[in-house]
Amino acid sequence: MFALVTLTSHEAPFAVAFLLLGSGFLYPYYPAFWAMPSMMLGETAAAATFALMNSIGQLGGLAGPYAIGFLNDRTHSLTASFGLIALVYAVAGSLILGLRSRARRGSDSFR
Repeated sequence: MFALVTLTSHEAPFAVAFLLLGSGFLYPYYPAFWAMPSMMLGETAAAATFALMNSIGQLGGLAGPYAIGFLNDRTHSLTASFGLIALVYAVAGSLILGLRSRARRGSDSFR
């Protein structure tokens, strides 16, 4: 959706619709995203992975607004900012698609 905003940056109704849809699609992935480490790793490794994911998220929350502000100042447009957001989402999605789940043993499925 954020990539579509870059294509329709001069047509406000479409840009607003794509932003609303993009924001609506942002939250439904959270339950599956936070369940992945415990599905793929053991207990202690999953706990360390949760800490790593939280730390990377905090770094993104710090660096993201600076990057968006820098792009807005340099280009005097929101198009580059939305392009960066779309690129980051595409990279994150491709990284998640490259993950492999560990094989479940019979006793592990009931925990």
